[in-house]
Amino acid sequence: MGATISTLAGNYPPEKCSPASNTSRRHDDLMANSNRTMQTSTGTEDVEEIASWIQGKLSEMPPPPSHECSIFRVPNGLRRHNEKAFVPQVVSIGPFHHENKELKGMEKIKLWYLKCLLNRAPAEETVVSLVCLVKAVGSTEQDCRESYAEEVDVPRKKFIEMMILDGCFILEFLCRYQKDLMAIRGEEALVPNTSWMPRKILTDLLLLENQIPWCVLDCLFNLMPYLKTESCSRLDDLVSSSLSKYGMFPPSARSSQNHKHLLDCFRNCLVIGRKCLVHLERNPGPSVTECLQSGYRFVAAEGENILNFEVEDNKIIKMAAIVIEENTESTFRNLIAYEHCDPSKGYNITYYAARMYWLIKSPADALHLKETNIIQIGLSNEDIASFLNQAL
Repeated sequence: MGATISTLAGNYPPEKCSPASNTSRRHDDLMANSNRTMQTSTGTEDVEEIASWIQGKLSEMPPPPSHECSIFRVPNGLRRHNEKAFVPQVVSIGPFHHENKELKGMEKIKLWYLKCLLNRAPAEETVVSLVCLVKAVGSTEQDCRESYAEEVDVPRKKFIEMMILDGCFILEFLCRYQKDLMAIRGEEALVPNTSWMPRKILTDLLLLENQIPWCVLDCLFNLMPYLKTESCSRLDDLVSSSLSKYGMFPPSARSSQNHKHLLDCFRNCLVIGRKCLVHLERNPGPSVTECLQSGYRFVAAEGENILNFEVEDNKIIKMAAIVIEENTESTFRNLIAYEHCDPSKGYNITYYAARMYWLIKSPADALHLKETNIIQIGLSNEDIASFLNQAL
């Protein structure tokens, strides 16, 4: 035992300390104790200051997004393949791209469209007043703000003005687009009357980040009874009849769901009568070429909804025809982004794009679907294959 203790002690002899060294050591101990006391005191002050600083930051934080939000920023992971597909090219709608300087030229056209919309009232009807519009839209302000997934840092007056101008622009545009009358006599210098402009605007109106709440459009539409006709008595009718000129939109589709915005209306009309797909299959399927090699045949299915797909017992694959145009990629990407931002919607559009991605792996696959009239018009075989392979 003695040897063990000796080993732990290091076999050092006891140190002989002089009185002077003892005095010096006591002085050092006193200074160390004093420093520790000061550090403890300062530490307490620092703790309170840091806690107060963090509390201040917490107080400045906006409230969490409402569960009712439906207008989102597209996540970076989805936009990295094609940033342009999510950014308006002609007109900004709502707050997310309102400060885009490249789109400021359309603000004058919005004012002109507001004037035209108000002047649509027949002589025997009273023109709705701007005061009436401001009161009605102003009463929905809080609901509108909660529709956005992030805080909208826009003053009340500016926000209400934005909702009215953007909403009236959309209604006037849809009224014109429905009748193929984009520019009327006398306004040629203000409103561009090119063949491509209406399609560009319509594409911008279907961007996830470029939306205003449906309640604003519905409010404005109902305040202007002269916009209603026998075949267009609801806002849904006006929107659907205008979107029916869009290649992938089912022409006669009318959804009874409560829409959140234009993109949501577009999606609701595509998924009518379909079960909500809450899980997304990731297992790759066979390509068109592989299906043909296994004895399957592809046939264009009857019906106007692009989601129609059926595999029959006799090895016939029936698929609805789809028109792929220049703006089809943008619309698909924004529908997919919308489903990923709000999983409660389901993944019906994402699954459709995934199925097409599995089927079309080469220009030869695209060519066969074109020859069977499943894919129509638009892009080259190479562009179709490239588009579908980049859509997800």
